[in-house]
Amino acid sequence: MTDAAQSGFKEGDKVWVEDADGNRHPGVFVGMNEAAGWFGGGPSAYVAHPEAHQAEVVSVFRIVPRDD
Repeated sequence: MTDAAQSGFKEGDKVWVEDADGNRHPGVFVGMNEAAGWFGGGPSAYVAHPEAHQAEVVSVFRIVPRDD
C-alpha cells in the first residue's frame, strides 16, 4: 500500500489544513511528498490553496477532510 493510500486522501480531495494555532485553512490535496523519508521527516503531503494562489508541503497529521 502506498503512502497516499494510507493517508486516505486522493488527488483533488478538498481538505482543511490546521495551523499551529488550531485554525483551519481550506486546501486541495495534491499528493504525497515521497521525498520526506529521505530527509528524516515524518510523512508529508502537497496541498494547494487556490484562494491564496499558493501551495505548501504539510505534515499529513495537519490535514483533515473537508465536506463542502
